[in-house]
Formats: sequence, structure tokens, C-alpha cells
Amino acid sequence: MEQLIELLVLLGGTLVLATFFGTYLARMISYENRPIEKTLAIVENKFYRLIGIDVSRQMSWKEYFSALFITNIIVVVVIILILVFQNYLPFSNNVEGFSLDLAVHTAISFITGTNLQHYAGDQQLSNLSQMLAITFTMFVAPASGIATAFAFIRSFIRKNFGLGNFYMDFIRVILTLLLPVSFISALILMMIGVPQTLDSSITITPLESALYNGNNTTITETTATVGPIASLESIKLLGNNGGGFFGSNSAHAFENPTGLSNLYEMFLMLIIPLSFPIAYAKLMGLGRGLSILVTMLIGFGVLLSFSLTSENGPLLLETRFGSFGSALFDTTSLGTNSGAVNSSLAGMSSNAVTSFFLAMFVQAIPGAVGTGMMTMIIYVLLTLFIVGLMVGKSPEFMSMKISPRDIKLAVFIFLLHPANILIPTVIAFTTGNAQAIVGEQVTAMGFTQTLYEYTSAAANNGSDYFGTAADTPFWNWSTAIVMFLGRYVPIGLMLAIAGSFTLKDRKEVIEPIKTKGPLFISILVVMTFLLTALSFFPFLIMGPISI
Repeated sequence: MEQLIELLVLLGGTLVLATFFGTYLARMISYENRPIEKTLAIVENKFYRLIGIDVSRQMSWKEYFSALFITNIIVVVVIILILVFQNYLPFSNNVEGFSLDLAVHTAISFITGTNLQHYAGDQQLSNLSQMLAITFTMFVAPASGIATAFAFIRSFIRKNFGLGNFYMDFIRVILTLLLPVSFISALILMMIGVPQTLDSSITITPLESALYNGNNTTITETTATVGPIASLESIKLLGNNGGGFFGSNSAHAFENPTGLSNLYEMFLMLIIPLSFPIAYAKLMGLGRGLSILVTMLIGFGVLLSFSLTSENGPLLLETRFGSFGSALFDTTSLGTNSGAVNSSLAGMSSNAVTSFFLAMFVQAIPGAVGTGMMTMIIYVLLTLFIVGLMVGKSPEFMSMKISPRDIKLAVFIFLLHPANILIPTVIAFTTGNAQAIVGEQVTAMGFTQTLYEYTSAAANNGSDYFGTAADTPFWNWSTAIVMFLGRYVPIGLMLAIAGSFTLKDRKEVIEPIKTKGPLFISILVVMTFLLTALSFFPFLIMGPISI
């Protein structure tokens, strides 16, 4: 009963606030007045003037993608310099600079929203690096994804007009959404026990030593690493980033101290992804938006149910969360492509790990901020195409014909994901680099760990088994390439589809199936999991299902 109440509180509270966030996102997408619009406009206009943005200029899909890509690459270069030379910068905490391959890997990992960590942050990063290279990038990555989703959704409601202005969307998202919400969330996290300080360590006297009054007693003290943890945790979860301050991520007591913090952090991961279907409903019809939302929730329910079909742990699980708390948190994290985990993956059951794989294969239940919603629309287009073939009708969406070019782009987006996962996995085994970590005798667990590494990288998820063991040139460069391709190629192709829809005629036509209602939801759920199973099922059999 307690577990059911926890789940209902999480989903109920998230959906209630998602209605407010979704309304706000809809106004940002359509350029309608927001609450305190004049005040927000004053702040935003100062930034526009500072960097010379002409907010009245609308961008084509190529211009929008170029602006996003160049902005992200500039940030990557800055991060690499900070990480390589962090030992020469203030607040170095006596840590060494990163090797070039690890610095490049980390920079690409965080700018793509993956946050796959081949380092232990509490041991290898200075507080300055944690703030500038890590926390700052945790704003840039989700803001880029949300801005792209804005442009993508606009293509369905605007004809013969650009997709918006990337720089305008990007700044508005950071200044009026991510920054204020993460600031408030950081204060809440501090109140429930997450540290926030510029000190690099604190001295702790264990309770047993402090209370023991025997003669000749030596009170034992220990030093614990601390830093600006609450501020990092807040945007890490709100922006579906996932990279932890500590190597053990959200299993660490300073990142996730109590059951209350565990519940609140799940709430942060879900709020923006579930707000996008609400925004979609505000702009394109209540039925269409709610159908997308229900599809995401059904998919999430399937993942959670499957992860709970067998007991997790008790080894390698935090006792303060237990089997259900660990499965719920990790499913929420993997479902939103955050990648934060509050337990060791090795402590989770094979069914739970299979569920995590499915979440990363689909990437849309509900998916990461912005990109999850776009990926779900890609599944909608594929579903309409397949249903159209079945009933002998040309596919239509939102009173617009879906062209062969649109379908080709959607299919390429879908097929890129398995290729981006399976080809590097084969290379890792054929070159012996996988065996160097999992052992010469490759077991189902060893195959699972290797497949998981590239699945997490391709899905821009960031959870993994290997951790610092993968800090080698091969793993750093190979996963960096996979993360890069898994982020920017789909975004570019999705914007190309968006650009195509801005030019289409909008006529009242009969869709092969109405994109709302129980029938559409059922077909979309089945098609999403069926397409995923056809692509990956043999590899799940070889890996987690056989553990």
C-alpha cells in the first residue's frame, strides 16, 4: 500500500504541475504573453542586445540547426580547456588536469545531455570544474533540446514561416525556465539534506565515537568530500542530465539522503518531459496532446511493472530505498533519459535491466526534455505510414500529407539508433577492448555491460556499468563518437522534417487513423514496442534476459 501511495503521489503531483508548466511552454512556443511578460522581456532583451541577436529574424531549419550546433561546439571547446588545465585554475583542490581523450569525452558527454562519466567527480574534479564545466553545461544541453522541440512543434502550426530563432529560444529557456526553477529546487534540496558549499571537504566525527565515553578512547574523525552539490543536483535532474557530483551518483548520501529526497528528485526528472504533451495539447488539440501523454504513461507503466516482476538486490542497493524505491527511481531516470541511478546496476534484477534497455531503445516514454517529445512524434509518423499501408491510404498528419522524403528521414532516425549501438559493440569485442574489462570469457553479463555502455551513449542517457574502468583512449573516443552521432544527427533530421512541414498545404483530409483517442493510443503503444523489439530482441536474449 505504501508503495502504491508513493507512486500515486509522484505521478499525481507531477501531472498537476505539468499542466502549469505545459501552459507556460505552449506560450513560449507560440510567442504568447507569459506571466509577468514585461519583466521577463526586459531581462531577455538585455541579453539579446548583449550578444547582438535580431529576435525578429526567423530561421530556416538549416539555420536553426547551424546556430544550435555552433553554440554547442563553442561550449565543448571551453569545457575541454577547463578540464585539461583545471590544476592551474583557482579552487583546484589539488586535482590533476584531465587527459585529452577524457576531456573530449566528458565535454561531448555533457553537451549532448548524456553525462556518461568515465571519471569520479569527487576525486578528479575541482569545485570550479564542477561549477563551470559540469553545472553550466547542464543548462546548455537541456536548453538546446527544449529549443529544438519548440522549433519542431512550431512546424505543425505555422505555414511559410521560419521555425523561430534559436538564440531567442535558447536564452528564454535558460533565463525564464531552467534557471529560476533549478534555483528554487536547489533550495528545497538543501532543506532536505543535500549539501551546498564552496568548501572541498568537511571533517566528520562518527556518532559511535562521539557517544563512546570509555577510558583511553581515541575519537576517530573522517574527511568527506563536499562542494556545490545541491545546485548541481537540481539542474542535473530538472534538465534530465544525470551526471552526479560523486562517482556513485544518486546512490550517494550527499546527493540523495532520504526517501523524501528520492521522491522529490524523481519529480524533478518527470516534470518537463510530461509538460510537453500538455503544451502540445494546448496548441494542437486536447485529444491529440492527451493521447501522446497517455501513450507515454502507459509505456512508463510497462517499464516499471516489468522492473518489479522480480526482487532487486538486496546486495548493492541502498537500504534507505530498498527494492521498490530503487526500481522506481531508476525506471524514472532511464525513462526520462536522465541516467542518474540510486543503486548499482549490478544489484538490479535481469528484468529491471531489460526494462532499462527498453527505455533507452525507445527514448520517448517519456524521454528527455524536448527530444523525448520529438522522438514520440517520429513514432507517430511511422505509425501513420504503416497504418496507411494497411488500409491503402496515403499517410496524413495534422491536415498535411506526409511525403516520401519525410518517411525516409523518419526511418533513418529510427534505424540510426540500433546501428549506433550495435556496430561499436561488435568493434569493442573484435578488438578485445570489451574483454579487457569484462574478462576473456565473455558471459551474458559481460555482453550486457558492453551493450549497455553503447546503448546509454547512443540514447544520450549516461548510466553505465563500467564507470572509471572505461577511462581508456578506446572507450573515451568510441563512446564520444556514439554520443555525438546519437545527439546531433537525429536533431538535424528532425529539424529537416520540421522544415518540410512548414511548406505543406493544410487541407481538411481524412487521416488513415485519427491521431487521438483510445484506438490511436493502442496502436501507437503497440507499434512503438513492436518496432523496438524487431530491432533489438535478439540482443536482449543474448544479454540481460540470459543473466
